[in-house]
Amino acid sequence: MIKNFIEILSRFGRGFQKSKYEDEETLKNVQHLKDRGFVALNHLVGSPKFLEIKNKINSSIEKDLTIEFPCLAQSKINSDKHQDLIKSNFLSTNANLSQRGLTFEKKDIKSYSHMIKEFSPSTLTLGIKDDKLFFDVWLDEKVINIVQSYMGFVPELVEAYARRNFPCKYKVMNHFWHRDENHKDYLLKAFIFFTDCDQNTGAHHYISGSVNDENFKDNKYYEDEEIHSIWPEHSKNHMISNVKAGTIIIEDTRGLHKAGTPNIKYRDLGYAVFLPPNFLRKKKPLYTISKFNYENLSENQKLYVPPSNVK
Repeated sequence: MIKNFIEILSRFGRGFQKSKYEDEETLKNVQHLKDRGFVALNHLVGSPKFLEIKNKINSSIEKDLTIEFPCLAQSKINSDKHQDLIKSNFLSTNANLSQRGLTFEKKDIKSYSHMIKEFSPSTLTLGIKDDKLFFDVWLDEKVINIVQSYMGFVPELVEAYARRNFPCKYKVMNHFWHRDENHKDYLLKAFIFFTDCDQNTGAHHYISGSVNDENFKDNKYYEDEEIHSIWPEHSKNHMISNVKAGTIIIEDTRGLHKAGTPNIKYRDLGYAVFLPPNFLRKKKPLYTISKFNYENLSENQKLYVPPSNVK
């Protein structure tokens, strides 16, 4: 009860001007999000802004290697020795994985190609750069208008990063069906596709209408066979992201979803996580923005960045 009261206080003054931000297109998208649990936007597909940031992400990963370390090395996993981790879908800390000898650091790699060949990572994570272009995409105006209209107040962008997923032998955590539990009432995530996506390149899967469905709430992760027993891939409520690069899917991830694993190539996906503001949230900021770039954001965008994230 006290926690809910604190959160309500935290939202004080974070209303928004409906007449300014709720146009006909926004209201239509919000209704689709309410009805289906997700909505897809394609206004960035092929745009110069999107192509520029896509190139910056490629350069950051492949040339600068500014990814988060340590990384899990699929090549180091032994099916017998690490059976406990395999059974738990590698739900573990980086410290434990490192202690078990399953990770690699930046000092261990000579180049991007060496890293892929030597360590076979399943996932590489890139934190959002302190670059206005990145924030203009992660806080895209069309996206945040939908987000605040859906929630009824202006939430905060609490996580902002990108991941590159590769084909892998051992699936890890979010490769299995799950529900996000960051908040029981208010939670939206925007998925920004930086590569074309289909079943072969790691499509994202989501079960429409599953937010309030009581099935599959007892365990952390579920296998395809369990979910498909109720929602097979051809059913109308099983959403599969066969989309072009530049597509953004806004999703209530309290519903069942999973990250598909590529069979070929790789998949680059950006993540923007929106949660209600909370005075009690004391975690270290998961991204930062300079005062200069912050001041150049729109007034609406500024509201989404917690003060502690401005450096």
